[in-house]
Amino acid sequence: MTTRPRTNYEFARQQLRADILDGRLAPGAKLIQTELAARLELSTTPVREALQDLAREGLVLLDPHRGAFVRELSLAEVREIYELRILLEPMLLRQAAGGIGADLLVRAEELRRRMAEETDLSRWAELNRKFHATLLSPADGSRLAGIVAGLRDSATPFVALSLREPSQRADSNAEHAELLTLLRAGDLEAAAELTRRHLAATLRIIESN
Repeated sequence: MTTRPRTNYEFARQQLRADILDGRLAPGAKLIQTELAARLELSTTPVREALQDLAREGLVLLDPHRGAFVRELSLAEVREIYELRILLEPMLLRQAAGGIGADLLVRAEELRRRMAEETDLSRWAELNRKFHATLLSPADGSRLAGIVAGLRDSATPFVALSLREPSQRADSNAEHAELLTLLRAGDLEAAAELTRRHLAATLRIIESN
């Protein structure tokens, strides 16, 4: 059973994010604050704050004249994001490798275990984002890390859309386990190549949908 977040803002953000990633709020749908607030049994203030946060994440578009809309996903945009990630994330992994110690691998393994057990698509996508961010965290503060973090956050809705089939999530979970095995063994080049293949496979799934 999922525990309700402590604040109304966190609850609104979690619910709206899940609705978007799971497709209950379709791309291009207009997001009317009063209607969303009534459905969630909240005031409009936490809903407005949640929409602003989701806009920063790239899931929502805020237009000062037309209001808020679920962001429509462009195949050209997702291709560009993933082509950049395929180039840059293996590079960042090599940069972070010196700081990937036992404690960090334990944290990443816990996230991997939770992903393997998670059936909710939006929560899986968020755990996936945290898993990769954890492994790359020793390079935080670098310009490359900032670029990759922005690309990874922009890719979150695409990740969710690409993994709606349980078999696809199972494949991704297996690749995460393999990545941790390679990092524990100190095989950085194989880990970097697996990262590249993992991202390329996700892109192929998105393009085929």
